[in-house]
Amino acid sequence: MTEHSAAANGPEAKAPPVVLAADRKTPRWRKVLPLLGLLVLIWLLSRLDLGEMAGALGRVTASTLVLSSGAFTINTLIKALRWHRMLIAQGIALPPKVTLAAFMSGQFYGQVTLGRVGELFRVEALIERGVSTGTALASSILDRLLDLFFVLAAGAVAGAFVLGNAQVAALALVLMVLGGCGAWAVIATVGSPAPSPRVASIFGSFAARPFLDRIGKLVRELASGMYPMTRPGPLLESLLWTLIAWAFYLSALFFLAEGLHVLVSKIVLTAAAAFAALSALLPVTISGLGAREMIYIAALKQHGVAEEPAAVLSLLHLFIMTLSATVFGFGGVLWRSRQKA
Repeated sequence: MTEHSAAANGPEAKAPPVVLAADRKTPRWRKVLPLLGLLVLIWLLSRLDLGEMAGALGRVTASTLVLSSGAFTINTLIKALRWHRMLIAQGIALPPKVTLAAFMSGQFYGQVTLGRVGELFRVEALIERGVSTGTALASSILDRLLDLFFVLAAGAVAGAFVLGNAQVAALALVLMVLGGCGAWAVIATVGSPAPSPRVASIFGSFAARPFLDRIGKLVRELASGMYPMTRPGPLLESLLWTLIAWAFYLSALFFLAEGLHVLVSKIVLTAAAAFAALSALLPVTISGLGAREMIYIAALKQHGVAEEPAAVLSLLHLFIMTLSATVFGFGGVLWRSRQKA
């Protein structure tokens, strides 16, 4: 028997089986976790007058639904354009049709994943063109951070106005601006092509620990990918597209509120929408279902709106968003499959 055959049959050749991530069983508690939001919604609906809800829904005209759907669709298209412009700032050449298809497919997967992490699947279009994972993720993470910044700022400021305290609203706005500037400074410091010796020393100290070294390299790669997009010109453009996109998002809600005869100020509706949007990040619900309705009821009840139309407003707005994202998103999935073929 040769040395090669002996090694092949020896004990040292018996490597442990490789367990792929797809083969690992998802814990049962993670499977049932999203059902908590659904249980909350069922409990909430059991307390409401379903006849009143049906009556409120009957007041909504077809033209109102069309206007709301159109506004939300424009919001999605503008966000796709924002992502395309961010890729250009990164120096990544992606054809507009590929950008749109990838973005829409990400919207589809975002509907069926917790915290909408499925939206990050759009980076596949970049990775298949040789872009590194960290650089590909940078634009997607940054545009989510821009949306999160807007939602937090709108929620804090509008929420303070709803409570009738302009000073708190001003303080909230200042704190949000300072937080945004702090995040920008971190990205500029860590992601700079020529980092300071102090930054290089900090990340260099991770080399002795493999886990920290991998984390450090990923952080540096993400920050480096975000760096060109956070230069003043590209960043201001992205912020402008963010404001325009969210204006259409809120317009979809305003159309529905008018159709339901929910007569409250747009500031109140903005505050409710901002807090409801944050509920989509909760791991105990899908797209904030259940939590959204409680938020709308609590926010609008203080302004004389009955619980039933408030719940209908929340559910109808979520339905419009889900329908648009699912229909156009599935079209994006099919479009991407044709592009890859």
